[in-house]
Amino acid sequence: MAIQRELWAEMIAEELRAKIDPLKLFAMDLSEYAIGKSIHIPVAGATTIQKNVSSFPMNVAERTDTVIDITLNTYHWSPIRITQADKVQLAYDKMASLYNSLNGGLGERLLIESLIGMYHYTSGANVTTTGASYPAHATGATGNRRGLTSMDIRKAAALLDKQKVPIADRWLVVDSIMFWQLVDDLAYNADRVDIVAGLPSITTPLYGFTIVSVPQVVYLKSDGTIRAYGATGTTTDNAAALAIQKSCVGFGMSDVETFVDEGNPLYQGDILSGWVLHGSNYLRTTKEGVIPII
Repeated sequence: MAIQRELWAEMIAEELRAKIDPLKLFAMDLSEYAIGKSIHIPVAGATTIQKNVSSFPMNVAERTDTVIDITLNTYHWSPIRITQADKVQLAYDKMASLYNSLNGGLGERLLIESLIGMYHYTSGANVTTTGASYPAHATGATGNRRGLTSMDIRKAAALLDKQKVPIADRWLVVDSIMFWQLVDDLAYNADRVDIVAGLPSITTPLYGFTIVSVPQVVYLKSDGTIRAYGATGTTTDNAAALAIQKSCVGFGMSDVETFVDEGNPLYQGDILSGWVLHGSNYLRTTKEGVIPII
């Protein structure tokens, strides 16, 4: 009984996309272009506007455009052995169990890696939290940090206004701990917290933002530089939320590629593995539209 390679690829892709589906709320989905080493995003250069021109012909200038690249990283999952007994009992629940073993949290990682790719630390384009004192929750961090407040969000909105990004489609992406810090500050009751894409959210706009909670956003060193996914933190690390205008950030994920080695004599079973391409970035050369709240 052979493994149905296409069925596995479809199921894995379905599960991964379900995990990263919240990204579509606050970022541009460019997955249709995720077929090589990078996604190239053209950014239009400035065009000169003149009022009431009276002298012709006008001067001809060439517009200088730039390109932002979303680098696509390859995420491989280790091969897994599937025995004849597994294949005989391969109902959907069994497949889901094997997938969870194979996946190893890849979907959640791609969500976090997307947020890491969208982050930047630019002087004058970030906000420091000012709320009550809470235990630090970044990996390895100790002591207390100021909590997230509505006034911090107001400052982020003012910075986005200054950057002249659209008011529509503004999102605040927070981790679950900062989310409840904000709920404390707003004195919201449970009836004001909604569920969007399976995640706790505050859908009533707050200074123009719809607020969505994910398990983790980004962790930072004390100087604001990013911690890589899974990196060991230090006592002075901080967690951050991201205030985002949707058209200013993007991500892409390729189709899932699976590999099957049927009837391997050394392992007396079939071996299944695979990979997927994924990447994210801000979409403006000057990084407008993303304000970290640290």
